[in-house]
Amino acid sequence: MKGLFSLIVALGLLLGSLFLPNTAQAASLADITVNSVIANAGGGELRNNIDDKLATDYGFKIDVNNTNVAAFANYRGLYPTIGGKIVKNAPYESLDEVLEIPGLSQTEVDRIKANMDNFTISDPVPALVEGADRFNNGVYK
Repeated sequence: MKGLFSLIVALGLLLGSLFLPNTAQAASLADITVNSVIANAGGGELRNNIDDKLATDYGFKIDVNNTNVAAFANYRGLYPTIGGKIVKNAPYESLDEVLEIPGLSQTEVDRIKANMDNFTISDPVPALVEGADRFNNGVYK
């Protein structure tokens, strides 16, 4: 009986450690939770910093500092090569910096210029740009 109890405890610890969030995930979750609680302290709508960002151009255009490569699939000629180059070289101070990415061909520059109205820029948000999700977010069409 004592051995069975020890085995159950050991399995519980092992499984628990596999499903605990890593430090970066925990920090992002804590940031969103704290912001949500603060925003709702006055009894208003429950919001977080990502909801606030979605209310800006970010929700309607490609934010070159906060998007992932998959967002470029909606625009002809930008996915995956040009979108990958834009994401890889972020962050940018202005949209014009996107045209100065090293190694762009003239055709790529022309395609970016043709789509500049579809781009916007804002400060990078850690919850949107941390890790490899910018390159492969696991969402496939």
